[in-house]
Amino acid sequence: SFCEASDWFVLVCKFDRHIMPLSALVHSFNAYFGKFLLVQGPAGRYLPRNPSVQERFNHFSRSMVTSFDGKSFCQLCELLPNLKKLFPLLADSQKYKKQNNAAGNTTTDYEDCMIASIAQSDNTRASFSSPGAVGSGNHRLSHLLHVMFQAICSGGHPVVFVAEDLHWSDPFTVDVLGDFVQTAALCASNNLSAEQEEPKGSLLLVGSYRDNEVSADGFLVEQIKCMEQSKRNVNVTRLCVGELRYHEINRMLSFKFCLPMRHTVELSRLVHHKTRGSPIHIVEFLRSIIERNMMSYSVKFRRWVWDDTSIDIHMISEGVVELLARKLQQFPLNVIETLKVVSCFGQISESTIELLDVGQFVPDMQETLELAIKEGIIEKAGHIFAFSHDMLQESTYNLISAEERKRLHKKIGTSLVQDKRVATNPELSILAVDQINMCQDPVNILNPMERALFARLNLTAGKHSIAASSYEQARGYLEAGISLLHAQAWTRQYSLCLELHEISVVVSFMDGNLETVSSRLDVILSNAKSFDDSLNSRVLRSKFLVSQAQYAESTNELLGILSHFGEEFPKDACLAHVKSEIKATQLMLKDVTKESILDLPTMTDVRKMNAMKLMGRELVLLPLGHSGGRNS
Repeated sequence: SFCEASDWFVLVCKFDRHIMPLSALVHSFNAYFGKFLLVQGPAGRYLPRNPSVQERFNHFSRSMVTSFDGKSFCQLCELLPNLKKLFPLLADSQKYKKQNNAAGNTTTDYEDCMIASIAQSDNTRASFSSPGAVGSGNHRLSHLLHVMFQAICSGGHPVVFVAEDLHWSDPFTVDVLGDFVQTAALCASNNLSAEQEEPKGSLLLVGSYRDNEVSADGFLVEQIKCMEQSKRNVNVTRLCVGELRYHEINRMLSFKFCLPMRHTVELSRLVHHKTRGSPIHIVEFLRSIIERNMMSYSVKFRRWVWDDTSIDIHMISEGVVELLARKLQQFPLNVIETLKVVSCFGQISESTIELLDVGQFVPDMQETLELAIKEGIIEKAGHIFAFSHDMLQESTYNLISAEERKRLHKKIGTSLVQDKRVATNPELSILAVDQINMCQDPVNILNPMERALFARLNLTAGKHSIAASSYEQARGYLEAGISLLHAQAWTRQYSLCLELHEISVVVSFMDGNLETVSSRLDVILSNAKSFDDSLNSRVLRSKFLVSQAQYAESTNELLGILSHFGEEFPKDACLAHVKSEIKATQLMLKDVTKESILDLPTMTDVRKMNAMKLMGRELVLLPLGHSGGRNS
């Protein structure tokens, strides 16, 4: 994560078709913060950071602490576990608030993303505060990432962000990266002083993508154009790594083999003919002819030698995928099986391998991965194993037939849920449900008990994603959970079904998917067994009506809920009603002091408490002139 020679902060994000783009982006930041964690020594004591790392940590930690309020920081910690480990006290919202209050600071308490459970008579269902405006979820997450990256760029050191395989990204993630660029440009201009030749806080974004996987008018190309047209200090350089020409291959081979170019002319012609100049194909082609002893190092002549005729006759032209597939099939069976498991994850950590019941897959998975590393198929960064190239993963995954994929994903998912921690560890739940959700038809490959289990785990994963402000990801988990419910779920799985649908409504509302909001609300209100069970949905429908500018209907909905709590309001309220109520209230409070109010016992009437919450949080959201009659 650090380039010692130039004091750069280095972050690497590798996108993958099996991993949600946002998850890949978040993982890169989590891995970056993990580099600052203290390492526990053999005696149980934590080893101090080296001075260079400590200096960097001090810079960015000051920026992080001063950039976030308590609630936002807690949300970010849900998204980035290593950040929570770095700042355990600040991650505790109560301690954070106490520290801020003691220092005389004020914090902005962001609304939580779930609707209040207002009228429950017991404590069995969780209560949440009101969601924001339509589509506010993505804006909130983008804002959190923006502030965090601004804090990193303000840490006194330039940043290099490597984004590999951007063709697997999505519009939201690419917009976030574009926002990073604009943020870094602003930080650099703010930090630039007369004494500095180069501004601290600069960003070098290195992105790679396959141009044949990206449309000319797609979101990625449009974002690059926006960067080029930016009025801030943003310089964009495009490097096209296309097919290598014959003379370029000859120069490369001459350099690699330490031979004059005239000695590699014929070999270069063969390589260019067989590979069509594809860089990755050239590398694999050369490896394959060495493995077949068509090229070797001669001790006698002290140089590389080869047989042009043999190479020309025995090697046939293949595509890159076919060549890689043939190479993979040459490995021992245990290596192939291990690579198949890894290809289902995209990348896998040592801890995940330990969680798997390895005996169900490969007895010596760690050893086989080490062998794959030696062959250049797998790379290891810290505790993470990943394919050295996404085409290698693609080729490995394609070795698995469609039916075998279903069985393998199920086998991995059911193996992970055997761990007792799955009920309390959201990250483990996510790991397991991701495998089940990647099955093409999970409903038909799971038995009823497994479907119920993974429906609940999808709910857990969805809640975790909500806490981390990852609403698009949460919506995917909730939709998957709903699809796994029993055909008669409203009868046999009522509580689970109600919770999945309610949270799905809120997430869809914040994600801007209003069609889902409307349909899900109708389903809930049609199947709820009691008024209390439908209350969340009724309040949500009121907010939905406001978003559609149906203010009168929204007001009627809220007044109906208040009427259920015993709080009656006139349907045609006017200014005279308001004046009358104000005077009556003033008379009631005439001889009441602030101290006497504070000495009153805590309110315990749940109906009155919920009515207060509803009036405080929902009625105030209605535009002036639409909260009552025509004269209100």
